[in-house]
Amino acid sequence: YTIIERGGSVGLVLEVKNLSYVFPNGVGIIGIDFQIDYNDIYYLYGSHNSGKSLILQSILGIISPQKGSIKIFENPDFLQEKRRIGYVPQSPYYIDRMTITDMMNYFSLSFGVLEKNFADILNLNLKEKKPVRHLSSFIQRKLNLWIALLGNPDLVFIDDPFGGLDTQESEQLISIISYLNKNNNITFLLTGHNYELASRIATKYGVLKNGRFLIELTPEKLDSECKRCIKIRTPQLLSAIPLLEKEFPQYEVLEDDLIRVFCPLSHSAKINTLLVSAGIEVSEIWIAGTMPQEYLLKLTEGGI
Repeated sequence: YTIIERGGSVGLVLEVKNLSYVFPNGVGIIGIDFQIDYNDIYYLYGSHNSGKSLILQSILGIISPQKGSIKIFENPDFLQEKRRIGYVPQSPYYIDRMTITDMMNYFSLSFGVLEKNFADILNLNLKEKKPVRHLSSFIQRKLNLWIALLGNPDLVFIDDPFGGLDTQESEQLISIISYLNKNNNITFLLTGHNYELASRIATKYGVLKNGRFLIELTPEKLDSECKRCIKIRTPQLLSAIPLLEKEFPQYEVLEDDLIRVFCPLSHSAKINTLLVSAGIEVSEIWIAGTMPQEYLLKLTEGGI
Protein backbone atom coordinates (compact mmCIF):
# COMPACT_ATOMS: atom_id res chain seq x y z
CA TYR A 1 0.00 0.00 0.00
CA THR A 2 1.11 3.56 -0.68
CA ILE A 3 1.49 5.84 2.32
CA ILE A 4 2.05 9.50 1.56
CA GLU A 5 3.82 11.61 4.15
CA ARG A 6 2.13 14.96 4.70
CA GLY A 7 3.13 18.11 6.44
CA GLY A 8 1.11 17.46 9.57
CA SER A 9 -1.41 20.20 8.82
CA VAL A 10 -4.04 20.88 11.44
CA GLY A 11 -7.01 23.20 11.60
CA LEU A 12 -9.85 23.90 9.24
CA VAL A 13 -9.78 22.19 5.88
CA LEU A 14 -13.08 23.69 4.68
CA GLU A 15 -15.18 26.59 5.97
CA VAL A 16 -18.54 27.43 4.41
CA LYS A 17 -20.46 30.50 5.58
CA ASN A 18 -23.95 31.66 4.55
CA LEU A 19 -23.70 29.84 1.22
CA SER A 20 -26.72 30.47 -0.99
CA TYR A 21 -27.74 29.69 -4.54
CA VAL A 22 -31.40 29.66 -5.54
CA PHE A 23 -32.71 28.81 -9.00
CA PRO A 24 -35.59 30.84 -10.55
CA ASN A 25 -38.04 28.08 -9.54
CA GLY A 26 -37.12 28.61 -5.88
CA VAL A 27 -35.11 25.41 -5.48
CA GLY A 28 -31.59 25.77 -4.13
CA ILE A 29 -29.51 26.20 -1.00
CA ILE A 30 -29.93 28.99 1.55
CA GLY A 31 -27.60 30.13 4.33
CA ILE A 32 -25.45 27.00 4.49
CA ASP A 33 -22.91 27.06 7.33
CA PHE A 34 -20.51 24.28 8.27
CA GLN A 35 -16.83 23.53 8.59
CA ILE A 36 -14.60 20.50 8.29
CA ASP A 37 -11.58 19.87 10.45
CA TYR A 38 -8.36 18.20 9.37
CA ASN A 39 -8.74 14.42 8.97
CA ASP A 40 -12.53 14.45 9.34
CA ILE A 41 -14.80 12.15 7.37
CA TYR A 42 -17.72 14.54 7.09
CA TYR A 43 -21.05 13.21 5.83
CA LEU A 44 -23.59 15.62 4.35
CA TYR A 45 -26.85 13.80 4.96
CA GLY A 46 -30.06 14.66 3.15
CA SER A 47 -32.77 13.24 0.92
CA HIS A 48 -33.07 13.83 -2.81
CA ASN A 49 -33.08 17.56 -3.71
CA SER A 50 -31.84 18.57 -0.25
CA GLY A 51 -28.97 20.51 -1.85
CA LYS A 52 -26.03 18.16 -1.30
CA SER A 53 -24.72 18.15 -4.87
CA LEU A 54 -25.33 21.87 -5.24
CA ILE A 55 -23.15 22.53 -2.20
CA LEU A 56 -20.34 20.46 -3.73
CA GLN A 57 -20.67 22.26 -7.05
CA SER A 58 -20.42 25.61 -5.26
CA ILE A 59 -17.33 24.57 -3.30
CA LEU A 60 -15.66 23.21 -6.44
CA GLY A 61 -16.36 26.36 -8.42
CA ILE A 62 -18.64 24.61 -10.91
CA ILE A 63 -21.25 27.25 -10.09
CA SER A 64 -20.78 30.68 -8.52
CA PRO A 65 -22.72 31.14 -5.26
CA GLN A 66 -25.05 34.12 -5.10
CA LYS A 67 -24.11 34.74 -1.45
CA GLY A 68 -21.68 33.49 1.12
CA SER A 69 -18.02 32.60 1.37
CA ILE A 70 -15.93 29.46 1.03
CA LYS A 71 -12.44 28.91 2.37
CA ILE A 72 -10.38 25.84 1.58
CA PHE A 73 -7.36 25.37 3.83
CA GLU A 74 -8.24 28.84 5.17
CA ASN A 75 -7.77 30.29 1.68
CA PRO A 76 -10.71 31.97 -0.15
CA ASP A 77 -8.96 31.47 -3.53
CA PHE A 78 -10.07 28.05 -4.77
CA LEU A 79 -7.66 28.05 -7.73
CA GLN A 80 -4.65 28.32 -5.43
CA GLU A 81 -5.72 25.18 -3.57
CA LYS A 82 -7.24 23.25 -6.48
CA ARG A 83 -4.46 20.68 -6.73
CA ARG A 84 -4.97 19.71 -3.09
CA ILE A 85 -8.54 18.60 -3.84
CA GLY A 86 -10.01 15.49 -5.45
CA TYR A 87 -13.58 14.97 -6.61
CA VAL A 88 -15.62 11.85 -7.41
CA PRO A 89 -18.97 12.71 -9.04
CA GLN A 90 -22.23 10.89 -8.39
CA SER A 91 -22.33 9.38 -11.89
CA PRO A 92 -19.02 7.71 -12.84
CA TYR A 93 -17.37 9.02 -15.99
CA TYR A 94 -15.21 7.34 -18.62
CA ILE A 95 -13.79 8.24 -22.02
CA ASP A 96 -15.09 6.50 -25.14
CA ARG A 97 -13.46 3.06 -25.39
CA MET A 98 -10.56 3.64 -23.03
CA THR A 99 -9.53 0.78 -20.72
CA ILE A 100 -8.52 1.25 -17.07
CA THR A 101 -4.87 1.57 -18.06
CA ASP A 102 -5.70 3.96 -20.91
CA MET A 103 -7.57 6.27 -18.53
CA MET A 104 -4.81 6.04 -15.94
CA ASN A 105 -2.20 7.03 -18.52
CA TYR A 106 -4.39 9.83 -19.88
CA PHE A 107 -5.09 11.44 -16.53
CA SER A 108 -1.57 10.82 -15.20
CA LEU A 109 -0.15 12.81 -18.09
CA SER A 110 -2.75 15.53 -17.50
CA PHE A 111 -1.65 15.84 -13.87
CA GLY A 112 2.04 15.38 -14.67
CA VAL A 113 2.18 12.23 -12.53
CA LEU A 114 3.61 9.07 -14.05
CA GLU A 115 3.40 6.53 -11.20
CA LYS A 116 0.33 4.41 -10.47
CA ASN A 117 -0.01 5.22 -6.75
CA PHE A 118 -3.17 3.94 -5.07
CA ALA A 119 -3.98 1.37 -7.78
CA ASP A 120 -3.16 -1.44 -5.35
CA ILE A 121 -5.28 0.09 -2.57
CA LEU A 122 -8.24 0.32 -4.92
CA ASN A 123 -7.62 -3.19 -6.29
CA LEU A 124 -7.82 -2.06 -9.91
CA ASN A 125 -6.95 -4.67 -12.52
CA LEU A 126 -4.47 -2.97 -14.84
CA LYS A 127 -4.61 -5.94 -17.24
CA GLU A 128 -8.35 -5.55 -17.89
CA LYS A 129 -8.88 -5.20 -21.64
CA LYS A 130 -12.55 -4.23 -21.66
CA PRO A 131 -13.39 -0.55 -22.05
CA VAL A 132 -14.29 1.09 -18.75
CA ARG A 133 -17.76 1.83 -20.12
CA HIS A 134 -18.48 -1.93 -20.11
CA LEU A 135 -17.25 -2.53 -16.54
CA SER A 136 -19.36 -2.45 -13.39
CA SER A 137 -20.31 0.88 -11.82
CA PHE A 138 -18.22 -0.10 -8.78
CA ILE A 139 -15.06 -0.46 -10.87
CA GLN A 140 -15.89 2.79 -12.64
CA ARG A 141 -16.29 4.53 -9.29
CA LYS A 142 -13.01 3.13 -7.98
CA LEU A 143 -11.27 4.35 -11.13
CA ASN A 144 -12.83 7.79 -10.65
CA LEU A 145 -11.54 7.74 -7.07
CA TRP A 146 -8.09 6.85 -8.35
CA ILE A 147 -8.23 9.87 -10.66
CA ALA A 148 -9.34 12.03 -7.73
CA LEU A 149 -6.29 10.83 -5.77
CA LEU A 150 -3.81 11.94 -8.45
CA GLY A 151 -1.43 14.47 -7.00
CA ASN A 152 -2.02 13.13 -3.47
CA PRO A 153 -4.81 15.53 -2.43
CA ASP A 154 -5.46 16.50 1.18
CA LEU A 155 -9.24 16.75 0.68
CA VAL A 156 -11.49 14.47 -1.39
CA PHE A 157 -15.18 14.95 -2.18
CA ILE A 158 -17.30 11.90 -3.05
CA ASP A 159 -20.88 12.56 -4.13
CA ASP A 160 -23.18 9.68 -3.05
CA PRO A 161 -20.36 7.11 -2.68
CA PHE A 162 -22.61 4.12 -1.91
CA GLY A 163 -25.34 4.77 -4.48
CA GLY A 164 -25.97 1.70 -6.63
CA LEU A 165 -23.43 -0.50 -4.81
CA ASP A 166 -24.24 -3.87 -3.29
CA THR A 167 -23.28 -4.83 0.28
CA GLN A 168 -19.90 -6.32 -0.60
CA GLU A 169 -18.93 -3.38 -2.81
CA SER A 170 -20.00 -0.90 -0.11
CA GLU A 171 -17.87 -2.77 2.44
CA GLN A 172 -14.86 -2.54 0.14
CA LEU A 173 -15.36 1.18 -0.41
CA ILE A 174 -15.72 1.78 3.33
CA SER A 175 -12.40 -0.02 3.89
CA ILE A 176 -10.72 2.04 1.17
CA ILE A 177 -11.95 5.38 2.54
CA SER A 178 -11.02 4.41 6.09
CA TYR A 179 -7.55 3.33 5.01
CA LEU A 180 -6.89 6.54 3.06
CA ASN A 181 -8.14 8.63 5.97
CA LYS A 182 -6.04 6.89 8.61
CA ASN A 183 -2.88 6.08 6.67
CA ASN A 184 -2.70 8.90 4.14
CA ASN A 185 -4.33 11.59 6.30
CA ILE A 186 -6.90 12.43 3.63
CA THR A 187 -9.93 14.42 4.77
CA PHE A 188 -13.22 13.42 3.15
CA LEU A 189 -16.52 15.12 2.44
CA LEU A 190 -19.15 12.52 1.51
CA THR A 191 -22.81 13.03 0.63
CA GLY A 192 -25.81 10.74 0.72
CA HIS A 193 -28.68 9.43 2.82
CA ASN A 194 -27.44 5.99 3.88
CA TYR A 195 -26.74 6.27 7.59
CA GLU A 196 -26.05 2.57 8.09
CA LEU A 197 -23.04 2.69 5.79
CA ALA A 198 -21.89 6.19 6.66
CA SER A 199 -21.94 5.39 10.38
CA ARG A 200 -19.03 3.01 9.87
CA ILE A 201 -16.65 5.84 9.04
CA ALA A 202 -18.25 9.28 9.54
CA THR A 203 -16.80 11.54 12.23
CA LYS A 204 -19.51 14.20 11.77
CA TYR A 205 -22.90 14.55 10.07
CA GLY A 206 -24.27 17.72 8.53
CA VAL A 207 -28.03 17.27 8.11
CA LEU A 208 -29.82 19.05 5.24
CA LYS A 209 -33.47 19.56 4.39
CA ASN A 210 -34.91 21.53 1.47
CA GLY A 211 -31.65 23.37 0.86
CA ARG A 212 -31.11 24.39 4.48
CA PHE A 213 -28.63 23.17 7.05
CA LEU A 214 -30.60 21.76 10.00
CA ILE A 215 -28.03 20.50 12.46
CA GLU A 216 -24.52 19.13 12.83
CA LEU A 217 -24.15 15.88 14.75
CA THR A 218 -21.22 13.88 16.01
CA PRO A 219 -21.85 10.14 16.41
CA GLU A 220 -22.11 10.70 20.17
CA LYS A 221 -24.61 13.54 19.83
CA LEU A 222 -26.67 11.53 17.36
CA ASP A 223 -26.87 8.65 19.82
CA SER A 224 -28.05 11.08 22.49
CA GLU A 225 -30.65 12.70 20.23
CA CYS A 226 -32.10 9.31 19.32
CA LYS A 227 -33.30 8.93 22.91
CA ARG A 228 -35.71 11.87 22.50
CA CYS A 229 -38.81 9.74 22.16
CA ILE A 230 -41.74 9.28 24.59
CA LYS A 231 -44.21 6.45 24.09
CA ILE A 232 -47.78 6.62 25.38
CA ARG A 233 -50.26 3.76 25.47
CA THR A 234 -53.92 4.74 25.84
CA PRO A 235 -57.20 3.03 24.91
CA GLN A 236 -58.50 6.49 23.92
CA LEU A 237 -55.90 7.22 21.28
CA LEU A 238 -58.25 8.96 18.86
CA SER A 239 -59.20 11.45 21.59
CA ALA A 240 -55.58 11.89 22.67
CA ILE A 241 -54.17 12.78 19.23
CA PRO A 242 -55.90 16.20 18.83
CA LEU A 243 -54.67 17.23 22.29
CA LEU A 244 -51.10 16.08 21.71
CA GLU A 245 -50.57 17.54 18.26
CA LYS A 246 -51.34 21.09 19.48
CA GLU A 247 -48.20 21.12 21.65
CA PHE A 248 -46.27 18.16 20.28
CA PRO A 249 -46.77 18.12 16.49
CA GLN A 250 -44.07 15.54 15.80
CA TYR A 251 -45.58 12.16 16.60
CA GLU A 252 -46.21 8.77 15.07
CA VAL A 253 -49.03 6.31 15.68
CA LEU A 254 -47.54 2.84 16.15
CA GLU A 255 -50.59 0.77 17.08
CA ASP A 256 -54.30 1.28 17.77
CA ASP A 257 -53.47 2.27 21.34
CA LEU A 258 -49.81 3.31 21.07
CA ILE A 259 -48.24 6.59 19.96
CA ARG A 260 -44.75 8.02 20.25
CA VAL A 261 -43.91 11.69 20.52
CA PHE A 262 -40.57 13.19 19.45
CA CYS A 263 -39.70 15.83 22.03
CA PRO A 264 -37.34 16.42 25.00
CA LEU A 265 -37.56 13.68 27.59
CA SER A 266 -38.44 16.19 30.31
CA HIS A 267 -41.87 16.63 28.72
CA SER A 268 -43.11 13.18 29.71
CA ALA A 269 -44.76 14.49 32.90
CA LYS A 270 -46.35 17.35 30.94
CA ILE A 271 -47.80 14.92 28.40
CA ASN A 272 -49.19 12.69 31.15
CA THR A 273 -50.80 15.66 32.93
CA LEU A 274 -52.26 16.97 29.67
CA LEU A 275 -54.00 13.70 28.89
CA VAL A 276 -55.15 12.82 32.41
CA SER A 277 -56.57 16.33 32.93
CA ALA A 278 -58.68 15.81 29.81
CA GLY A 279 -60.08 12.58 31.20
CA ILE A 280 -58.01 10.33 28.94
CA GLU A 281 -56.74 7.13 30.47
CA VAL A 282 -52.96 6.66 30.23
CA SER A 283 -52.17 2.97 30.52
CA GLU A 284 -48.43 3.47 30.13
CA ILE A 285 -46.00 6.29 29.41
CA TRP A 286 -42.29 5.72 29.05
CA ILE A 287 -39.11 7.01 27.51
CA ALA A 288 -37.94 5.09 24.45
CA GLY A 289 -35.23 5.43 21.85
CA THR A 290 -35.30 5.32 18.09
CA MET A 291 -32.77 4.09 15.55
CA PRO A 292 -30.38 6.75 14.18
CA GLN A 293 -31.45 6.15 10.56
CA GLU A 294 -35.08 6.57 11.59
CA TYR A 295 -34.25 9.71 13.55
CA LEU A 296 -32.45 11.26 10.57
CA LEU A 297 -35.38 10.41 8.31
CA LYS A 298 -37.70 12.15 10.76
CA LEU A 299 -35.44 15.20 10.72
CA THR A 300 -35.23 15.44 6.96
CA GLU A 301 -38.70 14.28 6.02
CA GLY A 302 -40.89 14.79 9.07
CA GLY A 303 -39.13 17.71 10.71
CA ILE A 304 -38.48 16.84 14.34
